[in-house]
Amino acid sequence: MSMNEETAAKLEGLTRRFAKVVHDLKYEDLPADVLRKAKLIIRDGLGNQIAASAISEPARRVIDIVRDWGGKPEATVIGYGFKVPAPLAALCNAMMGHGVELDDAHGSGLIKGGSVMIPSIMALAEANGKSGREVITAIVAGYEVAVRIAKAINPGHRQRGFHTTGTVSLFGAAAGGAKLLGCDEEGIAAALGLAAMQSAGIQSYLDDPCMAKPFSPGKSAFNGTMAAVMASKGFAGPRKALECKEGFFNAYCEDVRVSDLLDGLGERFVIMEVGFKPHAACRYAHGPIDLAQHFYNEGVRLEDVENINVRMCELSIRQASKPRAPNLNAAMGSTEFGVALALSKGRNGLREYWDGFNEKDIHEAAATRTTLIMEPAYGVTGRQAAIELTLKDGRVLRHDQPEPKGEPNNPLTDQELADKFNGLVDMVQTSSGLDAALSDRLMNLENETSIADLIGLLKAADNTPELRAA
Repeated sequence: MSMNEETAAKLEGLTRRFAKVVHDLKYEDLPADVLRKAKLIIRDGLGNQIAASAISEPARRVIDIVRDWGGKPEATVIGYGFKVPAPLAALCNAMMGHGVELDDAHGSGLIKGGSVMIPSIMALAEANGKSGREVITAIVAGYEVAVRIAKAINPGHRQRGFHTTGTVSLFGAAAGGAKLLGCDEEGIAAALGLAAMQSAGIQSYLDDPCMAKPFSPGKSAFNGTMAAVMASKGFAGPRKALECKEGFFNAYCEDVRVSDLLDGLGERFVIMEVGFKPHAACRYAHGPIDLAQHFYNEGVRLEDVENINVRMCELSIRQASKPRAPNLNAAMGSTEFGVALALSKGRNGLREYWDGFNEKDIHEAAATRTTLIMEPAYGVTGRQAAIELTLKDGRVLRHDQPEPKGEPNNPLTDQELADKFNGLVDMVQTSSGLDAALSDRLMNLENETSIADLIGLLKAADNTPELRAA
């Protein structure tokens, strides 16, 4: 793509504009709802990492590599308790943050920023003696950059095969991290430029289910952390890297919606547009799962069902159609498996996926009795869903909904979010530091004078993450 002159003119100086907004943001500027949303996102992200420490095989394999490498003990690998240089801790923790398919998500941006920005900024905060208030501010600033970029370039960016969580989240990690490390506007702009030069991530794992999916956000967190550290040490990066002729937009996008980048910049916080995931599944599978759970709650069971038809948008089928799931990660990314699991168990939490993956009847229903149908009325990226169940007694049941549970317009309650976090932590055999008070402590993060004191608690018993017996 080559931007037209009008778009290029509107975007002139964008990298530095973002840098100024990030630099100027103060904790005292954060409205109460934004402050609360940031803390909910941080708690949610850390809960995912804790649970994944005992479950995610891809993360464990990379953690073993990083442990062998060693290095300066700056930041903690969650669950495992050992410390490595901050970029490597961010890599490991991001792989865990994305490794159980429960990370926060932005709808039109197609980005799961928390799995990248939380590990990156937490690692830098731990390594550099930063406080809870500084972390919260950096997280809000990072979301402001990453979500706006993601919104502005999708769905075209995704349609070209890119994984937005990998290619864009590092901008938030770099910007928020550079702010945390005390960079001025030019330094933050340099961090954004250095991030742009490292942007990467394609979704080829969709065509060959394997271990690679969480490596994309893992590397994004590593790259964003490196960009922030380099900028803080005076390493000059390209400070026009988003908008210039040889920049990110021209290289990675079909189109750029300027309004998504600039409307309300510095005044309206886009972190408020981010949703939470109640199910351990691809976000596009959530609507169908909600509908299947609806029928489970009305008494329908998987063994009662002859046939399942699910209507979804074009991208949701491209993203989340896996009739046969060869591994747990593929099962969590499969709409067919998720719907069958919901009709079998009534829940789609991490424990249900872990246990249900070993049940042949669920795999059989996913592969032979579940059909995904593209619904043109839902557009390319819509999250609407409809389900039709044909029962063995001849009855046909139908239900639909406009968007999945957990979106800002269909939110999880405070209690549901707290239960999600506590359930994730309770899955792991933990040290005495992980108790019921942890949730409250994270929801009062602004009172933490040292993030290192808090992160030091997030480890399993004997630093060996294992699942607690059900």
